[in-house]
Amino acid sequence: MSSVPISESLFLLPVAERVALADELYASVPEDWQRETDRVWLNEAEHRSAEIDKNPEAELSYEEFLAGIQGKRGHA
Repeated sequence: MSSVPISESLFLLPVAERVALADELYASVPEDWQRETDRVWLNEAEHRSAEIDKNPEAELSYEEFLAGIQGKRGHA
């Protein structure tokens, strides 16, 4: 059975039901997986922060960041 029809039908649920389902699904994630995921995200954030500290002129403003995303969408 394909998961596509299931996910499509889930998006038809009222928002409150989707949020409740998301909470239940998240609660079912094993704690060790979440700890590892948190560690990986923290390492990535620290890496990016160190890159900006080394090269502050490479930092983008919020507007520059959004313009870059919009530009890539137009070329995709």
